[in-house]
Amino acid sequence: MDELSAKVVLLGSGAVGKTSLVRQFVEQRFDDDYITTIGVNVKKKMLAEFGLKLIIWDIYGQKLSSRLHASNYAGANGAIIVCDLTRRSTFDDIDHWIQDLFETVGRVPVVVLGNKVDIIKDYESGRDHSDFHEFMLQNHSEIVNYYRKVYTDVPQFERIPQDVMKRWLSKKNDTVGQDLPFYKTSAKTGENVENAFKKLGEMILDSDAI
Repeated sequence: MDELSAKVVLLGSGAVGKTSLVRQFVEQRFDDDYITTIGVNVKKKMLAEFGLKLIIWDIYGQKLSSRLHASNYAGANGAIIVCDLTRRSTFDDIDHWIQDLFETVGRVPVVVLGNKVDIIKDYESGRDHSDFHEFMLQNHSEIVNYYRKVYTDVPQFERIPQDVMKRWLSKKNDTVGQDLPFYKTSAKTGENVENAFKKLGEMILDSDAI
């Protein structure tokens, strides 16, 4: 029997942690150095229990250049779309990524990830529940310095309210005509990373997209 393979595109705004998520999934490791992907980075991993090889295209995530790299979506059997739980603006961008994807390849299976849940847990478990933006500035200098180096400006750090997420998922499930599994992940600790990729693999096989 020929080996099954599926092209998976990894989408989302810049600095949400897409490259780190792929590294954690494929290599089970995390580095504190933050990497900006230029162009496309392709990784492969076999899901032995499904007999399916995922060919993961980590696509440069700047919103302004998304139309320039939409051709990279061609042939995709599924997608993982990532937002950053510390920046609500990246959650608001998810609609844009889904629309661009579906316009190019049709309604392929999609899994949505809210990354950096380890930071959210750190904030919520602490005694200091002051302004979240100030918490990030004071406690996560490595992230703040990355933004200053790459983007010049430090973004507004803002958590995504639970009720906002729930309403969006409920509405979006009806709009796209499919369930959109949502996982809170951490590329640093590995939380839910493998679960999310396996879920997408299962959805691709169930959808007969390959």
